[in-house]
Amino acid sequence: MDFEELQELIRIFESTDLSEIEVEEEGRRIRLAKSMDLETHVIPAKTVRAEEERVTPASTLDAATQALLAEGLVTVDSPMVGTYYATSGHGVPPFIQTGDTVDANQVICIVEAMKIMNEVVCKVPAIVERILVRNGEPVEYGQPLIAVRPLA
Repeated sequence: MDFEELQELIRIFESTDLSEIEVEEEGRRIRLAKSMDLETHVIPAKTVRAEEERVTPASTLDAATQALLAEGLVTVDSPMVGTYYATSGHGVPPFIQTGDTVDANQVICIVEAMKIMNEVVCKVPAIVERILVRNGEPVEYGQPLIAVRPLA
């Protein structure tokens, strides 16, 4: 690789989102790497009293949601700790709305964890009765996100 080819490789590398590239040619190895600026967000830990630790998820739901569950509804719960998103991006309509009919394995929301967007699906065909969290709200593992009425 001559000097002009090396300059061209550097120019192309700098114009991409790649963070690292390594090229080996005729026994010579060239490695290019960009420094990564990482954002750090500090989220204060919640203090939990001993009696709060014994609270079941159903008892943390409001009275209206508990009434819906008593009517035979089931909840779609968060598969992980993260942030709930009702839509895949700004200006995009939400995956579901109250009253929608959803199919089994249909994506109904996203839970973002560590910059990875994880699709959450409804396991059974159902009607969406209530969305229990707001867009952009932090959620816990196992937290009910959506109450649905199974169709079967």
